[in-house]
Amino acid sequence: MSRRGFALLAVLWTLTAMTMLTGVAMAVARLGSATTRNRVLLTRAAWAREACEAILQARWASPHDPLSAMRIEASPPDPLSALRRRGTTWKLDSVDLGRGTWCAGTLEDPSVKLNVNLADRAALLTVFQAVVRRSGAADSLVDALLDWRDSDTDARRFGDESSGNRNGPVADVWELRYVRGFSDSLVMTLAAFLTTRGSGAINVNAAPPEVLVTLPGMTEEAIRMVVMHRRDEPLTSADALAGLLSPSARRALLASYPEFVRSATFAASQLVGTVTGGVRGTPLVARVTLTMVPVAARLAVIRRETE
Repeated sequence: MSRRGFALLAVLWTLTAMTMLTGVAMAVARLGSATTRNRVLLTRAAWAREACEAILQARWASPHDPLSAMRIEASPPDPLSALRRRGTTWKLDSVDLGRGTWCAGTLEDPSVKLNVNLADRAALLTVFQAVVRRSGAADSLVDALLDWRDSDTDARRFGDESSGNRNGPVADVWELRYVRGFSDSLVMTLAAFLTTRGSGAINVNAAPPEVLVTLPGMTEEAIRMVVMHRRDEPLTSADALAGLLSPSARRALLASYPEFVRSATFAASQLVGTVTGGVRGTPLVARVTLTMVPVAARLAVIRRETE
């Protein structure tokens, strides 16, 4: 090959290399631009999220009933279901904050549900028997759940100690999908009665009957009386409840009085807030889960989980 041919080949290789380097530089520039844009959007979403935190705090501190200051989440037509939802979930609909940003939030009372990490076998079995209609299934499900959450490797009578078990506290109710015998549809049903949050105390004035029955000394009559009074005149103490009962139902409650007082509460001692912020037209959102305690007309945040 002549010297002219070598020179032409070298020029071609140089042009090719320069083209490739230019393409790489443009790709890097585009990636950098997209990264910067996403960071800006996430920052704006975080600001929107913080705005909704402030709105939730302000509306809770309103001199009006917090339920009237916040739109109540749509409830099913069943009066009892509507009452439960009315007493336990507050929803802040999507708020337009301007310049394309929005935020939304909810507050929930975990004490209306049974804490799956703190409840004993008897309480879990009571809830499962009320929810799961298959004969004999409740024992198997509860033992599998207890084997999943305990730290040992000894299987219970109807349980399962497989290598995939967490052998520790359940992180979230939806984790139960991985426990033997639990389907997605079953977990979706149980999610209305189980939680992994809260102190484990049951809110007498808001919990559904399937959860109230797990309280020591709670008879069917006591549950009916609680549900009857909770809308217009919520109960304030165990003594107030005992005063409404027949002699036999009162004796049953008083026989377990110390255990009942330790296990029950008559108002939400904690609230779990989920707050989301975002920018319209983008899939990026900023979310935070707040564990809060109602004190002196405000909500004190005791735990913050940012996503």
